Amino acid sequence: MRARDDFDDLRAERDMPTHYRNEPNRFAGLWKQIALGIIVGYGVLGIVSAVAWMVIARLMLGDVSITLP
Repeated sequence: MRARDDFDDLRAERDMPTHYRNEPNRFAGLWKQIALGIIVGYGVLGIVSAVAWMVIARLMLGDVSITLP
């Protein structure tokens, strides 16, 4: 028979639970962050688009001239 030593019960992995207790609430605030990102992104794109259209309108009307060297 083999003598049992203290190292037979050692394992490399930790004893971690596979499921957390409050897993359903893990992504509770994620929809708020996604909604805020959509709203802010839409607003920024609107402002950039408005500025671009103003520059294009000025170029088309001839108020701004581009000179090439």
